[in-house]
Amino acid sequence: MDRLKSLDPPHKGLRNALGKLTLLAGKTDYTSENSVKVLHELGNEVFKLLKDHTYTENTYILAPLEKRNPGFTADYMTDHGEIDKLEQSLQERMLAFNGTQSNDDGHQFYLDLCDFQSAYLEHIDVEDVELEEEMQKHFTDEELMGHQIEIMQAMSFDMLLLWFKYIVPARRPDENAQVLTGFKSSAPAEAYEAVLNVIRKEISESEMNEILSLVK
Repeated sequence: MDRLKSLDPPHKGLRNALGKLTLLAGKTDYTSENSVKVLHELGNEVFKLLKDHTYTENTYILAPLEKRNPGFTADYMTDHGEIDKLEQSLQERMLAFNGTQSNDDGHQFYLDLCDFQSAYLEHIDVEDVELEEEMQKHFTDEELMGHQIEIMQAMSFDMLLLWFKYIVPARRPDENAQVLTGFKSSAPAEAYEAVLNVIRKEISESEMNEILSLVK
């Protein structure tokens, strides 16, 4: 039986989100206020996810692992600190665009954002192999699921909706159905409907129907 992969959902969601942001940054008209506003809206969502992921990974993945395998997480924590600084710098640069800059200025931002994306994808690729393996070595699937429940319980509903928006299009129908089944059984009906409404905007009708057919 496949082991539970704690990092798979957020990392797939972040790959999706970063891909959308670099795509948009490459075709934004930085001389247009309206065009830049669209970039701000998407960018703020993506940077919000990135910041939240670092916090949740530090708190609910690395901290428990450090107790079981002291010293293993030090490099990951250092990397997260450096990544936070890069994210903050890029977000500040993005928000400084107001439609009066040149497209050459925007192009340089786009290139730097792509460089960040490349480095970030390399970082989470290592985590998906080495860190995931270490988590599975030191925790049972029941314990790993407990970490996931803690994360969801501590998260604001708005943040949870934002994660669903980017994670669901990046995962298989059976994976999404499993999460939705658990959410449906533990959340108020209006909360479940709010999640479905967010998802419907991000995937095709046929994908949505396939997921819902698997939800118990």
